[in-house]
Amino acid sequence: MDEKLKKIIYIVLGAFALLFLFLFVISSCSNKTYSFKELELELVEKSQLYFKNHKDELPPLNTLSTISIEDLSYRGIIGNINKMIGNDANCSGYITIENNNNYYMYSPQLNCVNTKESYESKNLVNTLLENVVTSGNGLYNLGNSYYFRGDNVDNYLIFDGLLWRITKINDDNSIRLIEAGSREPVIWDDRYNPEINSTTGNNDYVHDNINSRIKDTLDAIYDNTYEKKDILSDNAKGYIKVTSLCIGKRSLEDNINDGSIECSESLDNQYVGLLQLNEYMLASLDNNCSNAESIACSNYNYLADFDNSYWTITGNSENNSQVYKIYNTVVSSLANSSGMAKMVINISENSNVSGSGTEDDPYVITGMSKEIRKIK
Repeated sequence: MDEKLKKIIYIVLGAFALLFLFLFVISSCSNKTYSFKELELELVEKSQLYFKNHKDELPPLNTLSTISIEDLSYRGIIGNINKMIGNDANCSGYITIENNNNYYMYSPQLNCVNTKESYESKNLVNTLLENVVTSGNGLYNLGNSYYFRGDNVDNYLIFDGLLWRITKINDDNSIRLIEAGSREPVIWDDRYNPEINSTTGNNDYVHDNINSRIKDTLDAIYDNTYEKKDILSDNAKGYIKVTSLCIGKRSLEDNINDGSIECSESLDNQYVGLLQLNEYMLASLDNNCSNAESIACSNYNYLADFDNSYWTITGNSENNSQVYKIYNTVVSSLANSSGMAKMVINISENSNVSGSGTEDDPYVITGMSKEIRKIK
């Protein structure tokens, strides 16, 4: 056999070997089996990809729709889900797609049984409601809402790469969060106040249709136009519900802590806000916490444990240049002083999670990273 013929044979054999390897890789990928958590992520990613090119099928503003797993397979968005799990799996479920301010949440709900185990996606609201308490640290039913109270509560959650604390379940079952991490201090407001002839600011969150400085800051964070760089991703905004902010003012001596004072004035159609003063007081288990002057409010209160001072959304009704700030206890501060703007948001009741909510094992929104990123 001459050298030219040998060379041709080697090339042909090499080509066959490469073809075999390629087919093997493709076959291995197509036969991949998924864990339940991997399957949830696959459902989210494939659905996002599909609807990116079929926007006309997405739900209208501030509504939701559900698509069954069977429909997802029928449309070719995913393959046969039972084969994807393996081990003689039998799965049912759906994807909830929610339109919040024209950003979209994709939340998977799986119910699976195979020869090894069963699995059901964990809804955050349902999980929290399994542990309602009537004494000690934990989640309390107060009226139509549920509040976390005490200084040792399992209400940690990672959302969009940031650490948050769950403060309450609202009466519409949305979940209220406050940012737990640190950021650079900002002023609440520094406008000229003609009543006292000074640039100490005004404690109106919105004054004559003009935003306070801190509202401008929060809006910029949500819009990703904040000078300190991006904060909230488009994916995260799909979870954030529209809400009314309670912006009523209160005096130091007011003893009503049910929110009626703060909610005597409201601002509709908002997505990001700050903590109400009464929410801080309700988080304390000390019976001596009666008003803003009560130092006892810092006892048995996880909202008093943040390292730096942070602003509430509540102004002092007795002095229009002062706003309540939390620094272990309540301080009535000039609006042009500095404090952290810890975002408060409400996320969808359809949010699913993993984790247990402890500081070492926080809840993590399904489909989001467990890693905590630094605020730039």
